[in-house]
Amino acid sequence: MEKQNSNTGIFYLLGVVFAALTGGLIAESFLAAVVGAVVGLFIAWFFVKVLLPEREHDR
Repeated sequence: MEKQNSNTGIFYLLGVVFAALTGGLIAESFLAAVVGAVVGLFIAWFFVKVLLPEREHDR
């Protein structure tokens, strides 16, 4: 049986961290960092659920 490697959590982590950093650095406020983290989480979710399943051969 082939072991299926599912490392989608790293996409969520990267999306949240870098979007929070971007929002916080651009607007220079904590609220912008929180909003950036939420937006990054949504973008990561969209990538994992919509775009990533169509590209099985790239993993």
